[in-house]
Amino acid sequence: MFFVSVMKGNASMFSRRSFLKRVVVGSVGIGVVGRGLDRATAAPDQQSGSVWSQYKADAGQSARLPAGIGPTGGIQEAWTVSHDRIHDGVAVVNQTVYVGGKTLVALNAQNGTAQWSFEPALPDIDDPGEPLIPDVGSPAVIDGTVYANVWFGPYDGGTYDTAFIAVDANTGERQWRIDTGGASSRSFAPPTVTDDTVLTTMPQGEGYGDGRMVTALDLDGTLRWQTWLDNPYSGSLPVSENRVYIPTASGVRTLDLQTGSTVWTALPQVQFQPAAAPLVSDGTVFVAETAEPGVTFIALDAATGNEHWRTAYAPDARYSTGIGTVDNERVYLQMGAVDDDVIALDRADGSERWRAAIDQPDRKHVPTDGMARVGDLLYVGGAAVDPTDGSTVWKHPLPVAGYGRELSAVAGGRVYVGGQGLTALTGTTE
Repeated sequence: MFFVSVMKGNASMFSRRSFLKRVVVGSVGIGVVGRGLDRATAAPDQQSGSVWSQYKADAGQSARLPAGIGPTGGIQEAWTVSHDRIHDGVAVVNQTVYVGGKTLVALNAQNGTAQWSFEPALPDIDDPGEPLIPDVGSPAVIDGTVYANVWFGPYDGGTYDTAFIAVDANTGERQWRIDTGGASSRSFAPPTVTDDTVLTTMPQGEGYGDGRMVTALDLDGTLRWQTWLDNPYSGSLPVSENRVYIPTASGVRTLDLQTGSTVWTALPQVQFQPAAAPLVSDGTVFVAETAEPGVTFIALDAATGNEHWRTAYAPDARYSTGIGTVDNERVYLQMGAVDDDVIALDRADGSERWRAAIDQPDRKHVPTDGMARVGDLLYVGGAAVDPTDGSTVWKHPLPVAGYGRELSAVAGGRVYVGGQGLTALTGTTE
């Protein structure tokens, strides 16, 4: 691996065997200028009730905002926008919602109107024989910049190239871009942002197998370090206390955020599925091990990797169960192949505290994918439950979309449910 860096305005390139091109001067976005941002409001360690800065809320990927504000009743659909291919999440900073898809769009949180729209330019590659479109992944916002992955391929699937972009959060103007030089894999990790780092995995060009490069960038796009992963992990990369926690083919690997050096490894017998992403909260790493015969949830000490506890479930939950969110007392599991939608485990010892199902109304559907622990409630898809016992506080049915419906964010008194479009639910906040 090598890295060549030059000043802004020229290209900087880095790769394991092929170049990745970084272009600094970019295109101008379209639309109305959004609200100003500053480091104090955008930094993930200073989350407020109106800030959900990235995938699963914060750098630890915990989907938890203790001081956040979500609707508690009187639920109404504030607005719905049609926006194709919304991925795992949206970012919300004050009164702006940042949404990926065929374009990167900044929406007014009050009414859903577009403030600006940015469409990444197609890469300069050989004619694939069919029209290509960009597909922008889950955005992350910090210090006035939006970071996101981009795939380029035909509308009906497949990827011919990928890129990583940085766009001004106020104007939609491109700040810089990294092209991966013909890499065709879709396995980008959603970017994780801290107050000085952008972290993602980057696919390599043809001939490199299924591995990925964990890539740490400074906020201006300068490469800090890269580390090769020997498996096609595309889940999120949680960060806490200057460390990065990564499921690999041989267990959990923890890296120093500043240098990329290994701090500790644990659970060498664990084989992770890409969807079994870990989360970090208050000194504990929670991971889902999805090897035979079923799924096992494990709590590790974030400083040492020592195991606190493990709780196992039967094989029918293996491919559709994950860790949704956490609070000071419980860990909440997203269940898709059992009768209940949510299982709550005791945070201290992993014992089961309660199970809950969200009843579905006749001929309608309440989404149950995606979780957030915000304020006093646990939000599950298009519903909210009491975190102490799993009883339903409110639920709101939504039309079934082609890509399904999933909770994307809870911020500023609204629940954002994505899919083939984005719906903002609002209500009382007392």
